[in-house]
Amino acid sequence: MRFLRPALVVVFLALAACWPTDALAEKPDQSAKKGVGLPERKGKTARHLELLKVGWYYNWGAQTKLTTDARFVPMIFSGRRAAPEQDVPFLLGFNEPDHPKQANLSVEDALAKWPALSAKAGFIVSPALAGNPVTKDWLNGFLKAGAKVDAIAVHWYKGADAARFIKDLEQIHAHFGKPIWVTEFAPQTAADSAAAPGKYSQAQVDAFIVASTRFMEKTSWVQRYAWHDSGAGTSALFDANGELTPTGKAYAAAKK
Repeated sequence: MRFLRPALVVVFLALAACWPTDALAEKPDQSAKKGVGLPERKGKTARHLELLKVGWYYNWGAQTKLTTDARFVPMIFSGRRAAPEQDVPFLLGFNEPDHPKQANLSVEDALAKWPALSAKAGFIVSPALAGNPVTKDWLNGFLKAGAKVDAIAVHWYKGADAARFIKDLEQIHAHFGKPIWVTEFAPQTAADSAAAPGKYSQAQVDAFIVASTRFMEKTSWVQRYAWHDSGAGTSALFDANGELTPTGKAYAAAKK
């Protein structure tokens, strides 16, 4: 680096600071960005990660029982969960604290618990909201109060509309000025998929996967993304036998 001009050194260091430490190694057939939320308690295993060709995963908890090449990223689901005992390179914050059936935390309660989490994390991702992080008060108030956050977590379930998805991510990034981890995205939530499993055709979902992942792979400020398996309909990754659905195959085919 000593041969670089001073201005270039500054740019290099600024870019490097935006990326997670302990970067994930990539295999030729998979992207380090591409991940999945994997419910181990529902019987999902390392085999399912291999089928999807993902570089990382999380399970909504702080520990995993799986042995896999994919990177496990712990999450502190709610204020009732303790901070990791050991330092971790990456940590996901509270899951939907603005939702009464999820973490269900006030900004004040979250702020009181956050320093213990951030002290254990080399890189910490914000709580992921159920509502719009830009227009709702929760995350704006949390960050305004000075909470340490290295990236913004995003949940997105607004149909098989890649243009809308991309526009929303661009607005979130512009508003907060931080990298983004899309920790849940799909056309439908699990509840919506159960109620209307055929709302979106397979062709619509396949096109959404191609366009959305292509955008995220080429966009430097989108650091990680993870599909959410709805368990039913065309947002589901696996069938009743644990094999890939057409949607699972489309997601597995997404590459860097």
